[in-house]
Amino acid sequence: MLNPWLSLRDTPPYVLDVDADEIEAYCRKQTKNSALALDSIPEPWIGNPQSATVVLLLLNPGHSPRDSTAHSDPRFKQALFSNLRREPQDYPFYPLNPSFSSTPSALWWRKRLAKLICETSLTPETLSKKLLAIEWFPYHSRNSGLPARRICKSQDYSFELAREALANRLVVRMRSARHWAIAVKEFEPIPELKNPRSAYVSPGNMDPDLFESVLKALQEV
Repeated sequence: MLNPWLSLRDTPPYVLDVDADEIEAYCRKQTKNSALALDSIPEPWIGNPQSATVVLLLLNPGHSPRDSTAHSDPRFKQALFSNLRREPQDYPFYPLNPSFSSTPSALWWRKRLAKLICETSLTPETLSKKLLAIEWFPYHSRNSGLPARRICKSQDYSFELAREALANRLVVRMRSARHWAIAVKEFEPIPELKNPRSAYVSPGNMDPDLFESVLKALQEV
């Protein structure tokens, strides 16, 4: 399947042409709290699908008032677009890049992955090559309120990445079991966090054997 994000314009609003009509229709029905933040660059996934050995499934990227500043920073913006275009980066999972440690994305992810980062012997650069996060829906919003049905065409590409990961990657659902199970039936039985609302990848929030499996998968060459 052709990567649709290759055609994303580099100026806001950040909406793919193939999604435009569906996103416009969706936005007309939303309240202020569930409105999409289309001035933020979409993040349908973070990481390198080819090198990752652990894949985390989520709902959609959140929105912080500080995203507008972060997403307009030339270096961070380049990392976001390189990720969308699947171009090589030293830190494919860019929230682990020390240069971006103050961005809302890094602050959110480093907090959720703190136990994992502590328990693994991998450097941040190596760990960033081993992790892939896939969002069910690519566009930012403060509160999701997303219906459990496909909303826009670009989601199909994310679903395809997730299907491919099931073949030879360890896949863990962090959030939104219902959304993923409805979208793709193969995702219904995959392991998940005990408390998806908390979304911490830690021994206390997942089966101990699963956490050990995550650590082991990250060590794979």
